[in-house]
Amino acid sequence: MLARTPMPPASGQQVYNAVVEAIQQRIADGEWQPGQRLPSIAQLAQELGTSTGPVREAARVLASRGLLRIEHGRGIFVTAVPDLPLDLYRHFQRVDTGSVLELFEARRVLEPELAALAAERGTDAEIQTIYELAVAMEQSVEAGQDFVEPDIQFHQKIAAAARNAVLAGIMAGLNDAILEGRRLTVQLPGMTPRAVRYHRLIAEAIRDRRPLQARLLMLAHVNDAIDSLLSVHPGARNNLHSGQASSSAVIIGSPALERPHGAPS
Repeated sequence: MLARTPMPPASGQQVYNAVVEAIQQRIADGEWQPGQRLPSIAQLAQELGTSTGPVREAARVLASRGLLRIEHGRGIFVTAVPDLPLDLYRHFQRVDTGSVLELFEARRVLEPELAALAAERGTDAEIQTIYELAVAMEQSVEAGQDFVEPDIQFHQKIAAAARNAVLAGIMAGLNDAILEGRRLTVQLPGMTPRAVRYHRLIAEAIRDRRPLQARLLMLAHVNDAIDSLLSVHPGARNNLHSGQASSSAVIIGSPALERPHGAPS
């Protein structure tokens, strides 16, 4: 059971991080076992002396990390024990522009190759799911809804379809950081429609079995996020070690993006 000592007053981000860490630590310590149901959101909030909002969001993060399973109408269940050091998670829980840029550097190394491998190795069913998730993101944005769930699943499904256990494991370890980083990047001007457009084009390239196009589009997607962050926080450039001034390989509106079927495969 979570300690009933209320947390000291803190900012919303600090409270949220504290809740994530408290739940995660108790799972790691074996206080809650896989398959066990956690107390309700309201009970956890009361025990921690906080509101239900940070607890609900913490549960979503831990579910994306694979530690919890949220079953509507039934509750929240433990699914796994953390398999990565908690220090790695804590690093990304202290989200700022610098750590988000570090995250995107890591994603720039991993995700373009995962997209290419998914185009080569993914089953028809996996590729159809990836495409449907991209469409679901578009529909959510058009309806004015948050597209966090299909967004996270989109990248997870690509990693799974790549058929590389090592790369998939690394991406799994970044799931929580990706979700945290999204909290910052989604606020960037014009980022949401561009991200949704990139996702759709990446899904189409994977569906059409075009590994080179999938790789280039994923690289452009990640680079676009980096450029957008740097345009709003120019002082954060010191956090990047490569020193690129403009990293986007392709931009929205270019022929490569508007006519992906004509691109090289």
